[in-house]
Amino acid sequence: MSANQNIVNVVFRNHVIPNEQASRSAGRPIFTDMEVCDLSFPANRQTKATYPAHDAEPNATRESIAAGGGLITYAQLYNKQYLAFKDGTSQPLSGTPLSEAPFLKEGKRRELKALGVHTVEQLASLDGTPLKQLGMGGRELKNQAQAYLDNAAGSADIVNLAAQVAALTQQLADERRLREEFMQAGKPLEGATATAKDTAADDEPGDEDEETSEDEDGDEETEQTTPPTAAEIEAMDDEALKVYIAKETGSRPRGNPNHDTLVAAAKELAMVD
Repeated sequence: MSANQNIVNVVFRNHVIPNEQASRSAGRPIFTDMEVCDLSFPANRQTKATYPAHDAEPNATRESIAAGGGLITYAQLYNKQYLAFKDGTSQPLSGTPLSEAPFLKEGKRRELKALGVHTVEQLASLDGTPLKQLGMGGRELKNQAQAYLDNAAGSADIVNLAAQVAALTQQLADERRLREEFMQAGKPLEGATATAKDTAADDEPGDEDEETSEDEDGDEETEQTTPPTAAEIEAMDDEALKVYIAKETGSRPRGNPNHDTLVAAAKELAMVD
C-alpha cells in the first residue's frame, strides 16, 4: 500500500456541486462544497479519477479489514496531503523529489514534471505505455532511478546497522560500568573479611600450601579469561555470542540484535578488530 502511494499523484480540493432540493426551497441557486481526491499517474494522461475524500478506498480497506481493521478513506490513506489541504498549505509529494536525483539535469526534470512524474519512485515505476511517453532514453532513466533507490536502501541498511552497534556498545559500556562500581563497593568488605580470616588462620598449619593453591587457582582463572580472537568471535553463532557478551557484562543483550551487531559488540569487548 505504501509503495503505491509513492507512485500516485494525489491532490485534495473542494468540489462545488448544486444542491437542487435546497435551491428549490430557497428560490435561488444553492451549492454545497464536497472534499474530493484527484488521482493521476505519472506519464499517463488517460488514467485520472476523482473520488469523495471520505469514501472508502477499496484496496486499502480490503487490506485493513483482512487484518481486523475498519474502513480506510482516501483522506486517511493520503493523510499528509489531506492535512496540508485542510491547512491551506502546499500538498506534499510522497517519495524522493526529482531535485534529489543527481543523474538528472534540470531540463530533464522539467520534462518529467510536465508528464506528471514528480519523484524518483514514480520514474522507477514506469513501464509499458507510460515509459514510452519519455521517448528516447526513457528506459535508461528508469534504470538509473531504480539503481539510485537500491543504493539508497543499501546505505540505509548500513546506517541502521551502525546505529544498532552503537546502541549495543553503549548498553555494554553502561553495564560494565555498573558492574565495576558494584565490585569496587564490595572490595572493602571483602578485604576486611580476608584480614579477619588471615588473622584467625595465622597459627594454623598448612597455610602456605593453601596460599600456593590459591595462586594456582588464580593462574587458572587468568588463563580462562583470555579474550577470544577476532577469528574465534566470527566463528561463533548468535547464542555463543550472547553467552560471551553476558559473561563479560553480566547480562545478555537486550532486544534481538542481528548477527553482525553481536559480532561487532563481542569484538568491542574483546578489544580485537
